[in-house]
Amino acid sequence: MQPRLRIALTGCRTFFGDALIRSLEDDPRCEHIVAFDIRPPLSARTKTRFTRVDLTDPSADEQMAKVLIAEQVDVLVHTALLAYPSHSSSWAHELEAIGSLYVMNAAASAKLRKVVLTSSTAVYGAHASNPAFLSEEHPLLGIKASRWVMDRVAVEKELARLKRDCPQIITTSLRFCMTVGPTIRNFYTKLLTPQFVPAVLGYDPLMQYLHEDDALAALLKAVHEDHPGAYNIVGSGTLYYADVIGLGGKVALPVPHFFGYPAANALFNLQLSVVPGSFLNFFRFSWVADGAKMRNKMGFSPQFTSRGALMAFFDSLQSRPVSLSSEVAP
Repeated sequence: MQPRLRIALTGCRTFFGDALIRSLEDDPRCEHIVAFDIRPPLSARTKTRFTRVDLTDPSADEQMAKVLIAEQVDVLVHTALLAYPSHSSSWAHELEAIGSLYVMNAAASAKLRKVVLTSSTAVYGAHASNPAFLSEEHPLLGIKASRWVMDRVAVEKELARLKRDCPQIITTSLRFCMTVGPTIRNFYTKLLTPQFVPAVLGYDPLMQYLHEDDALAALLKAVHEDHPGAYNIVGSGTLYYADVIGLGGKVALPVPHFFGYPAANALFNLQLSVVPGSFLNFFRFSWVADGAKMRNKMGFSPQFTSRGALMAFFDSLQSRPVSLSSEVAP
């Protein structure tokens, strides 16, 4: 009989952290869960032990390493990432980029067997020069003007550093495309919730989506099986942004890009928008990722297509509260 896993995770209040705890509490393959965060988990039951750790604390790596060793953890899942760009960019950088350095240091000190990261296809960046489909080997260009995106790139670099320094540790990066559904909250679900949605005049990029249930299923597969390397986790099919707007019954607010960037920055600085101007790149250029490695090497195929995931999200808006609270998540 295969020994049951002892799993730790960062960010137990994120979408992935909370969903992972709920699933693992009922999973006979998991023996014990260690939840690192500044607030206790909402879904913890008998298997979960909460340990308060602030990833902006310079001693976070030492604190985590001691617990990981004492609890004999096998797998660490790093989900403590912001769902929205923060107006406190210095704090966000400390949490994500520097905090991830501490997380990887702890994993190395504790000699863990595996580390899994919940990342994003946003690390490739949205650029006019992007190929039709971005493979996992494509450079992580990010968007230089976006601190949020570049911090995500920095997190990936910390995971790569861990692999270089400790090649015996299995490292997996799951790069999720825009993830939507009934319960997940992130910058994209918030932008698509109102009746009027942003658009860049003269541009209609291809989009792809992933249902939150498929995202969790891929994460659980990476936790229970060994799949070293990076994987784009994406729903099949693509839609033009104009079709996205039509399917949701939304009304586009097209703005010229030369005006949209400074206007969006001004609204963000006034805390009247969830994203700064640099995010208009995601509505101007295509950033569609190739899911071939996910299907052929990881052996995972999402149940929802991009269109199906999007429709499930739009259907859920009928009962979803108008105001979406901020959270830390992918």
